[in-house]
Amino acid sequence: MEESKGKILSFSESAAKRGSAGDAKDVVGGTVPKAQKHHFDFALFIVLVMICAFGLVMLFSASYYYAQSSTGDGLHYVKKQLVFFAVGMVALLVLSHIKYTAYQKLAFFAYLVLIALLVLTLLMGKVHNESKRWLQVGPIEIQPSEFTKFVMVIVCANYMTVRRAKMGSFLQGILPVLVYMVVPCYLIYKQPNLSMVIVVTITTFLMLYLGGGNPFQLALMIVVGLIGAYLLARVADYRSSRVDIWLSRDPWQDASGDGYQIVQSLYAFGNGGFFGQGINYSRQKLLFLPYRESDFILSIIGEELGFVGCFVLIAAYMFVIYRGIRIAMRCRDRFGSLTAAGITGVLAIQVIVNIGVVTNTLPATGQTLPLVSSGGTSMMVFLAAMGILLNISRYTEVKSKR
Repeated sequence: MEESKGKILSFSESAAKRGSAGDAKDVVGGTVPKAQKHHFDFALFIVLVMICAFGLVMLFSASYYYAQSSTGDGLHYVKKQLVFFAVGMVALLVLSHIKYTAYQKLAFFAYLVLIALLVLTLLMGKVHNESKRWLQVGPIEIQPSEFTKFVMVIVCANYMTVRRAKMGSFLQGILPVLVYMVVPCYLIYKQPNLSMVIVVTITTFLMLYLGGGNPFQLALMIVVGLIGAYLLARVADYRSSRVDIWLSRDPWQDASGDGYQIVQSLYAFGNGGFFGQGINYSRQKLLFLPYRESDFILSIIGEELGFVGCFVLIAAYMFVIYRGIRIAMRCRDRFGSLTAAGITGVLAIQVIVNIGVVTNTLPATGQTLPLVSSGGTSMMVFLAAMGILLNISRYTEVKSKR
């Protein structure tokens, strides 16, 4: 059982043993180096900014026609996204300078605040598309469920650091984490937002695996979870129809009904070919493809920039994921390593889900393409999380030059 614990943490654990005697003790008795602090991962920062800049350009192209016809302002979505991008960049830069060990002390408080926001959303939230997911804060709307993924990462990392020796036990290690997960997931499901529940659940199970949970027990629960997700999808007619279309592998059998969105998405990729039609020359964005500025923006990218454009964007995401894994493996303490791995995992999960949906590899669901899709809260929260990741990169082990 001990062999399976903390797969991604092996480097950090061995590094901690090599730490100097003068290293500062963290809140759970581990070590966080004093003298090893250095500049954050600048290459990661640059690629993140490039993805955001690319996303703003593609959002302008994807949303202009619809925004002009529906609001009279072709820059409506771009203006909103720019505000959240600015706030997110400030958060990224600030959080990149706050030592990540501070979040360990605030983990449970952040969890309680999250629960309060989710309850408030159910009581006073604004309704869009028959879902109550947004809170009005002055002139803007935020989506509290977007915070859940990263709050759960910090809560899990803290718990798995404090209760490290118990993680091999179901009752003392895994079950309490599942309780932490179920409460926000239930509140999010009531909005309803099953896709977010699924992402939060996958994130939590990833953290359990990395934190030393028993692989057999986790595999068994994943099977149960998949059955549960399927049954929950069948409860609502609109979700059930999406599953049926996906299982049929032929959305064209109902191309003007339940399969319409996927068919239009696949048409966009087909029109794009290898090099694309060129920026601003998408036909599907002319009110054919729903949610072209948010969940299905990759389809527009595929149509305008082709396979090459999609490949470059996915390569940029792969670079961010690689650097995140590298940071997690080089971090000297368990909490930082788990937090870095969790933040990177959330990004990877959401990218995979979004690509899977727009290509009909996964059932249609509403998850944004990180840092690219229209969605202010998503943009802001992901940038803030990247700020934490960049701060952890300041405290990684650096190979000495010879």
